[in-house]
Parts: sequence; structure tokens; C-alpha cells
Amino acid sequence: MSSIEQLKYKDDVDRRYGVAGMVLAAFILDYEKYISSVSIERSGLEAIEFSPDFFIVSGENISAKTSWEHILEQYQVIASMMISNMMCRSMVGSRRELDRAMHDAMLSTLKDYAEDCQLEKDEAEAIFDKHYQYLNRAYHNGNLHVAAKRLVDELMSKPVLYHSDLCDLVRSL
Repeated sequence: MSSIEQLKYKDDVDRRYGVAGMVLAAFILDYEKYISSVSIERSGLEAIEFSPDFFIVSGENISAKTSWEHILEQYQVIASMMISNMMCRSMVGSRRELDRAMHDAMLSTLKDYAEDCQLEKDEAEAIFDKHYQYLNRAYHNGNLHVAAKRLVDELMSKPVLYHSDLCDLVRSL
């Protein structure tokens, strides 16, 4: 089974848990400023509508270092959202740990994006593993499971949530 096949949603409930996981990652890691809205009507990462700030660094005199840091942050956002998507689906939705094969499938899927960001393989793996370990610890906290289930319930009644909706919901948790 290819890495893409391993990452596909099983059904609509699985998709809701995945989207909830991406939202949680953004809030846990302070990337929520990049989310304009989420929709379970779109698949994969397209479920997240990113704000313009995610795509461009504004300013006329942007240094190469600032541009590189922004590209690196984009990789971290994408990697953490993918990891949290899978962890939420597995650890909260299915109540099972992710196995090494799933870890490797996510890393393989991110390979092209890491190359686009001009990351060496070992750099991309180190960043991925840092976020994987951090989010794995977070998903072993029962409070995060409660938050995920609340987001899933909210996505069941409202298939599209905007930034303000997400902020209000997460603050109430």
C-alpha cells in the first residue's frame, strides 16, 4: 500500500477527526493565525483555507534569511497539521497508537514538499520527528481528546468553520 493510500480517509467521521486534528495542531503550535477557515467538504490539506500571510512575506526589503525562515515555518505548519490529522484520527477516533509504517508514510508524503523548501533529508526528518514527538505527547493528554471530540461535533453541525468560530470554540474548551 502506498503512503498516499495509507493517509486516505476511511469515511466522513474519519475526515472530521482529521480536520479537527489539523485545527488542534495550529492552536497548539501557535499557527492559528494562518487559518481563514476549515471545511470538511474539502479533502486533505485543502480542508484548511490558509490566510494570505501563510503564502507570502510582506514588505519590500525582505532579506533572504526572512524569506527562508518563512518557508521553513510553512514546512513546519504543513508537517504538524499532517501529523496531528493522523494522530487525531487514530488516537482519538480509533483509539489506537500510530505505528511506524504510518510515521514513515507521512514522512514520505512530505518528501517533495521538504525538497521544495530546500531542506536536506536529515533536516526535514529532524523537524518532522520534533513535531511528531511533541504532538504525540499532547495526544496522550485526555483533555486534547475532549477538545478533538468537541471539534468533531461542531464540524458535524457546521461543515465550515471560520477563524473566529475556531478561536471561540478553542477558547471555550
